[in-house]
Amino acid sequence: MKLNTVLLAVAAVALVVTGYKEMNRKPQVHAVNDDACTQQAIKGIDNITERAIQSSKCAQRGK
Repeated sequence: MKLNTVLLAVAAVALVVTGYKEMNRKPQVHAVNDDACTQQAIKGIDNITERAIQSSKCAQRGK
């Protein structure tokens, strides 16, 4: 019971710290060209927000 409480507290602190860092981070701008719009290049972007922005820009570029 005590171990579960400690693990829950550690997980909560980790989520709060991660959320705070993500809220205060500005997404980096990535190039929109043939090389940057491949699936591997998009998957290689660590930040999920930057990945979504890049994927959207590449999709708009293809229209």
